[in-house]
Amino acid sequence: MKRSLMIVALVLSLAVAAEPSLADEGMWLLSQLPELAPTLKAMGLQLGPNDIWDPKTDTGLASATPWLGGCSSSFVSPEGLIITNHHCAFGALQMNSSPEHDYITTGFLARSRTEELEAKGSRVTVLKGYEDVTPAVQSAIKGAREPEARTKAIELREKELVADCEKTGLRCRVAEMFGGARYVLFRQLELRDVRIVYAPPRAIGEYGGEVDNWVWPRHTGDYSFLRAYVGRDGKPADYSSDNVPFKPDRILKIATTPLAEGDFTFILGYPGKTMRYRVASSIAEDTKFYYPQRIKLLKDLIALLDEESRRGKEVEIKLASQLKGYYNSVKNNEGMLEGLTRADLAGRKRAEEAKLTEWISADPSRTAKYGHVLSSLDRITAARGATRDRDLILGWMTMSRSYGLLGAAIAIDRWSEQRAKADMERDMGYQARDENGVRQRLVNMQRNLDPATDRAMLGYLLRRAAQLPAGQRIAAVDGALAATGKAGDEGLTALLDRLFATKLGDQKVRLEMLGMDHPALLATGDPMILFADALRRDTKAMEGANRGYDGETVLLIPRFLEALSAWKGNPLYPDANSTLRLTYGGVKGYSPRDGVYFKPFTTHHGVVEKETGHEPFASPKGLLEAEKAGADGTYGDQRLGDVPACFLTTNDITGGNSGSAVLNGKGELVGLAFDGNYEAIDSDFRFDPALARTIAVDIRYVLWCMDFVDKAHGLMREMGVEPVSK
Repeated sequence: MKRSLMIVALVLSLAVAAEPSLADEGMWLLSQLPELAPTLKAMGLQLGPNDIWDPKTDTGLASATPWLGGCSSSFVSPEGLIITNHHCAFGALQMNSSPEHDYITTGFLARSRTEELEAKGSRVTVLKGYEDVTPAVQSAIKGAREPEARTKAIELREKELVADCEKTGLRCRVAEMFGGARYVLFRQLELRDVRIVYAPPRAIGEYGGEVDNWVWPRHTGDYSFLRAYVGRDGKPADYSSDNVPFKPDRILKIATTPLAEGDFTFILGYPGKTMRYRVASSIAEDTKFYYPQRIKLLKDLIALLDEESRRGKEVEIKLASQLKGYYNSVKNNEGMLEGLTRADLAGRKRAEEAKLTEWISADPSRTAKYGHVLSSLDRITAARGATRDRDLILGWMTMSRSYGLLGAAIAIDRWSEQRAKADMERDMGYQARDENGVRQRLVNMQRNLDPATDRAMLGYLLRRAAQLPAGQRIAAVDGALAATGKAGDEGLTALLDRLFATKLGDQKVRLEMLGMDHPALLATGDPMILFADALRRDTKAMEGANRGYDGETVLLIPRFLEALSAWKGNPLYPDANSTLRLTYGGVKGYSPRDGVYFKPFTTHHGVVEKETGHEPFASPKGLLEAEKAGADGTYGDQRLGDVPACFLTTNDITGGNSGSAVLNGKGELVGLAFDGNYEAIDSDFRFDPALARTIAVDIRYVLWCMDFVDKAHGLMREMGVEPVSK
């Protein structure tokens, strides 16, 4: 079969489903809704596929669920009001906080539009349509024989498609599905003026802290409100006092029917990344190296940041968002490693692959088509593993562009090098369309920049780099240390002294350097810039190797998934990749171990039961008084005898789904997804229907807090809910 015909057949077999592969499993594309419709209707969905998304009009309920670039959200009023998780708005709160106005701790409520705070750097991205562009992308690689050339050809075609799409004024992206068997172009409206409207105190929005993180039962009011603005002409615009609230096509209505155990739920959101189809050798590498080493690195950095935070309130606020992210990541990674090990997922995958290989070998035509695929993927895993120590440290040194001076230097150096090229020849992320984003990061970083902490973190990474094994050295680090003429800690200290003589701590200097051509930039002699430029050579080598691996897997993974689908007789859904997905399920508890059963609801009485008066179980005085007075208002549930706080569903989610709308069968808002359960953190690799649960804050608890604790009555009325407490 010719490759183009094989791709068409594979897309049909993978993307068109008569029914879901497993009950409640799957992060489904909107284009798959017609095939899912019978199952969803039987489960309790009262909407048709076109009610959720109509490809003829490019609108539907999904228009009300924008992406926040790492989190999900929902429009809940015609005036651009957005609800999402508290932890999704945490960074914006931090950017506006100071020792005098610590909105992280006390919360924030704008009593009028003029009091709303600019959420600097935030973006609200609204889906405006999508189309399958597989033939256009696949045609680009026909003449590319070398793997790296193949990857570059795909990248060029994607850039061409995006450039053509963005002539309409929209923001566009091409997303790979099924490892390269399918490509989808998404058209999105990007709103750049975003403001903080309301966030509860941290003692509500993060109740339980790291103790309860990923753990059920939960009692966390993980919600916040933002508002999107546009220019007076209705078009996206930068922040301005002249802007007006955005008018969304659709908004979500607050549910009036009480949610109960067994009720159908569906979620619209932007799950970040799953790895459900990884081969055994790759999972074994993750289990033996990646997660153990990443956990160690995270714990080291957490200890460093905790120590630096003790230097004062100002430093504590500057580091709060980064530290919160690291704490969340380390607990996630520990649970991931525990789950992969406990389930022996690598071993189970090997057994499955042995059976798949037997099935392939039983037929000559299957052998010819698929016989080499698994062994080739194993070879690539081994090749990647040969530089895994270097790649881990080099990746960490170069990825944190938002936080440190080295990150700023890397962005400026690479931008100056790329800007000399024609736009289509530039690397992704460094085209003309990306300049405003790069510039904004260089401005926003000033708010959280703490040179002493920055030095300590870079020192840690340089020390790790100096300990790398032979054959995996980072040439720029070795050269910089050797240039000091000193060894060991003395050499490291001397290098840090030299690097932090940089002028990049000045925002004006950073922006001036961003506008320089590459020779002029190097001529400044700035030590951090020169180090970043030397480091770029190491980074380019790593990126070139990765492009080669990607160029191989783009041919191998589609064949692997085609074989897997044919062997199992099941359609497959694509792994998550930060594109809009629908997941379905129902309200249901679970049994984490023998003799234990967790109910699917918690109540706000449980908040008081956990209360200690000390963080992380120290509720605001107003909440405790309202609960003691029995002020349930209209938010109580007769079956529970209390106001529900959080609930569990069987929906399939992952990171990126934070803030996603949890909807009932009518498409009404019943809650916000904010976490998964610890026993099933490894759901990124495998979905266990007995254990995997979504943890959501109940919209009734959100309204109760708004009504009785923070008196956010104006916002309630804006959402169509009349407050009880006057």
